[in-house]
Amino acid sequence: MQDDSKKKLDKAARRKLKKARKTKRTTERDRSWQDSLLTDQEDELASTFKRIVSRHDRRRREVDLAREVLREMLTAELPPGAVEGAVVEIVPGGCIVQSGSDTVRCVVRGLLKSLETKEQNIIAVGDRVAFVRLDDGTAVVERVYPRRTILSRKYMEREHVVAVNVDQLAIVVSVAAPPLRTGLIDRYLVAAEKGELEPVITVNKIDLVEDESYRAATHVYAGLGYRVIYCSVETGEGLEDVRNALAGKTSILAGQSGVGKSSILNALQPGLKLRVGDVSEATSKGIHTTTSVRLLALEFGGYVVDTPGIREFALWDVTRKELAHYFREYQAYLGTCRLRGCTHTHEPGCEVKAALEQGAISRERYESYFRLYESLEK
Repeated sequence: MQDDSKKKLDKAARRKLKKARKTKRTTERDRSWQDSLLTDQEDELASTFKRIVSRHDRRRREVDLAREVLREMLTAELPPGAVEGAVVEIVPGGCIVQSGSDTVRCVVRGLLKSLETKEQNIIAVGDRVAFVRLDDGTAVVERVYPRRTILSRKYMEREHVVAVNVDQLAIVVSVAAPPLRTGLIDRYLVAAEKGELEPVITVNKIDLVEDESYRAATHVYAGLGYRVIYCSVETGEGLEDVRNALAGKTSILAGQSGVGKSSILNALQPGLKLRVGDVSEATSKGIHTTTSVRLLALEFGGYVVDTPGIREFALWDVTRKELAHYFREYQAYLGTCRLRGCTHTHEPGCEVKAALEQGAISRERYESYFRLYESLEK
């Protein structure tokens, strides 16, 4: 009887959602729902509500219903036999969950999937979930717990959640083949600061160049307090530093295709046997070999999320107004400019630009900030 009641509730909720989606009316009131509805006891659920319901799709009736459903799911007593675990991979139709020594393929509860969202998937690698096994042997995710950290990017005008609940972001770049792109490093750093991940910049393939110009291009990051590691899979130089950085933590390796993410992991733990690929001579860009996001256990302690390489990393949910807060070197000057709401791009009396002229702020970093600022929506 309990299962029948749940099915009826799910069907009724889906009908309401379908009806709500027919409306095209969107008001400014829709944009402030998260500021008014949660009680003090529900603060810990706020991040989950914000992520499951897209910030850019807040039609009043849909959001009200989604909030009601999520509150029920996140506070109600779990069904008997519910088991907790971590999502280690997203697969068609569901996810793979690691629970103790067991690996279970799960489907997502229909009501969760029917919530309107602009995420590519309602569940991401790293999510803590609770699932139950039905009589037919199917395992169903019943609950997704609030997220501690998150790495997201903008993809086809939607939020693509890469991974959640990880400790640090290992930004992997190469000095050549493909060439070093500090602008991409800066984009990852902004995403890491926003998602509350600790960045580790890993510069690979240092064996491919005779000089050490790559150190001059990246020394600014060490000066800002970021950890920078130089390594080569071919020679083994710096790999012990990478091992020490990953040990005992949950990390995500991210970067362009061809920079050597899988090669680094294979060198640290040969048993992984991850596929590696070459770099196109015509485009100097890497060729995709990793095709899915996976959480892998490390023999020397900790976990790592291996991700497919990307060509571009567009920021998600970062506004022009807040961008400066994610540049560490700007912190001492924010709020001290002559004009309130200074964007640090053209205004007179800007303390950030004054620091730039005095050499206290890197010109390369400032130019990267300016390009990012211009790329963001007004």
